[in-house]
Amino acid sequence: MKIGFPADNNHLDARIADRVSHADWLIVVDTCDMSFEAVQAPPMSTGSGAGIQALTLLLEMEAQMLMVGYLAPHIVQSLENSGIRVITGLSGRVQDRIEQYAGSPVPQASIQKPTPVHIALKKTAKQFFSMAPVLMGVILIMGLIQSFLSRELILKVFSGNPLADTIIGAFVGSIFAGNPVNSYVIGQSLLELGAGWAGVCALMMSWVSIGLVQMPAEAHAMGIRFSLVRNGAAFVVTILASLLTVFCAGVW
Repeated sequence: MKIGFPADNNHLDARIADRVSHADWLIVVDTCDMSFEAVQAPPMSTGSGAGIQALTLLLEMEAQMLMVGYLAPHIVQSLENSGIRVITGLSGRVQDRIEQYAGSPVPQASIQKPTPVHIALKKTAKQFFSMAPVLMGVILIMGLIQSFLSRELILKVFSGNPLADTIIGAFVGSIFAGNPVNSYVIGQSLLELGAGWAGVCALMMSWVSIGLVQMPAEAHAMGIRFSLVRNGAAFVVTILASLLTVFCAGVW
């Protein structure tokens, strides 16, 4: 049995997070041999999708059971309908819950903590390698925008009507998904080409809150109804929030 935990660190002495979206690390323990795998959880900066991405990662790590402090009842129901058992209301150390479930102590070799230097080097390496694709993506996006998107084309797409530009920007941002850094680069490039603030603001918001390309994974983890309602509601909120933002910022 593989059991997944949202936790505050990457070892079995870590404490279970109260919510999946609040976890710094995701741990999956195989109770057959007490081996475990730990990956860094999506950062809170990814917005409302952090919890969904974390659950998707746990499922990709082949977790057959989840133990967490709190998970919304409808999400629990969706996961259990997919054959994933969920136990909520838990706290304390991962090790204690594993021992409680397995009925035998976890071998000390499995819970040996890495040294602070080892942890620091490992975190630094992971952050570097995780940021490398983002930096390459930013460079590529800047080149593509400057090469293929002319000012005339941008002005045809974004007409200057705040409401129309907001809807177009939200739709374009919904098609893609990625790191917020990319949306800043795209937004700056579009503004330089003459796009309006309303459309650019909507694109940036939808880029990080709506992910049509992630919908299959989200629907698998949370259920198709949840995925459709969340993305639909996020689309509407993006339009309203974008219009309010540009109005209050005085860039209408």
